[in-house]
Amino acid sequence: MKAFSRFLLIVLIGAMFLGACKVNIPTPPPATPEQTEEPAATEPAANDVPTEIVPMPTVDTRLFDEDNKMICTIYTGLFPALTSEQEAMLAVFPKVGESDWVTGPADAEFTIIEYSDFQCPACLGFYEEAEKLLEMHPDDVRLVFRHFPLVSLHPNATLAAQASEAAGEQGKFWEMYHELFSKQKDWSGLTTEEFTTWLTTAAEGLELDVAAFTKALTSEAIVKKIQDEIDNGTSKIGLNSTPTVLLNGRPWSYSWDVTTLSMVMKVMKSEKNLYTECPPWIIDQDKNYTATIKTEKGDIKIQLYPKQAPLTVNSFVFLAREGFYDGVTFHRVMHDFVAQTGDPSGTGMSGAGYEFRDEVSPELTYDEPGMVGMANAGPNTNGSQFFITYEANDNVKNLTGTYTIFGKVLEGMDVLKALTERNPQTDPNAPAGDKIISISIDEQ
Repeated sequence: MKAFSRFLLIVLIGAMFLGACKVNIPTPPPATPEQTEEPAATEPAANDVPTEIVPMPTVDTRLFDEDNKMICTIYTGLFPALTSEQEAMLAVFPKVGESDWVTGPADAEFTIIEYSDFQCPACLGFYEEAEKLLEMHPDDVRLVFRHFPLVSLHPNATLAAQASEAAGEQGKFWEMYHELFSKQKDWSGLTTEEFTTWLTTAAEGLELDVAAFTKALTSEAIVKKIQDEIDNGTSKIGLNSTPTVLLNGRPWSYSWDVTTLSMVMKVMKSEKNLYTECPPWIIDQDKNYTATIKTEKGDIKIQLYPKQAPLTVNSFVFLAREGFYDGVTFHRVMHDFVAQTGDPSGTGMSGAGYEFRDEVSPELTYDEPGMVGMANAGPNTNGSQFFITYEANDNVKNLTGTYTIFGKVLEGMDVLKALTERNPQTDPNAPAGDKIISISIDEQ
């Protein structure tokens, strides 16, 4: 049960080039709450003598430090600041400039740079998804198109690129762009002569000056421009596949379907407000704490466990009092399993900006409904996401020992059962999740 998905760490240049016009989509399997088996321990062979002993890092077992900050680790989100080495690697990709073909607002939060080939079937697939994304998020997305026709695979690709540039000289690059991609199957198998005729007809349909278009189609300037882009992509960048996609300047080797990219956009927006330091220590373990989660469907009252899970309760109380959870949805609700919330992006891939260690108590188990636990992305990666169990079936019981328990429902199981069923990992079109209006904390 992952709090935010590690699979979305950006893979830099080397992972991008996976085969010409053949997209590799290593989408991860859905996160499941079941425990995974640890690999079996193996005894070292007799000749496995270490040449250097590296000390293992010591886990800080304190609750808070000398500055009264709870012990946690800050993480930097989906698109962390680049290292100097990464910046040097990515410098081969030119910044967006006047020579680029760009659609979408200049101040868009999400810039997609695509190195593409009009005859490439995978590029057609990307085109279709990008069009959906631009339609859904017209104010947030900017698309930058760059030519990289794969001449050895696609004999008409270079002429298609030249046609778009010829149309561009008359202010209709994007019109020809749509014409070429939307009708790719019509012209992809034509001979050069047949394709030239097809392009002339297309130019007429776009109401271009056909004579000027025909002259520009094979003009020295346009032929040179396309060849320069091929040479730059091949020799300077090292491209060998299309589409090669960059999101906000970084290569993206994961799925680029509209659902995934929309989720990434939501995460990026929510992570503008990540905490950059650990919360203060604000609870007293000897006091009694209850939380009332006010939702669109009613209230859920929870008894918190500050003695068994002090870090977790401190973080939860801090975030609740900060209003962090206000407006956050129950993004994953499975009535035979759990209701999960705590991600401002509503995707299940983000959090508050910090992580803290597990607090698994042997006296607390998931053997009854209404247990409140922390979602995580692996050992000691607790953050803001939490879940409440519906049942005590085997799947739920298997959470014991892996996921911190920090509370139990006192009132409101009927409200929990009324929450909208949804699992965006298996159903991207799931109905909207029910919102948390506020969480109030009672301290006695």
